[in-house]
Amino acid sequence: MTATRETIRVQLNYPLEWVKEPVLYHLVTDYGLIPNIRRANIDIHTGGYIFLELTGEREALQRGLEWVQSLGITVSALGVDGAQEWAL
Repeated sequence: MTATRETIRVQLNYPLEWVKEPVLYHLVTDYGLIPNIRRANIDIHTGGYIFLELTGEREALQRGLEWVQSLGITVSALGVDGAQEWAL
């Protein structure tokens, strides 16, 4: 049986020390997730945020976001695919 893919919407708030690191790259290569960046503001002096959709298998989404949180990046859930439109 094939696991179903789902899409979630999240906000990642980056502390300064992670701004130059390829965090999204690792979500793709290590967890098989597909990011769709909807909005971002990153500053090498203050940190920043990314609003994005992540698509993947539920377990991979959970493991990937747990890894992101372990780095000190704050993850805020914004809803799931089919929920209300982006209010950005």
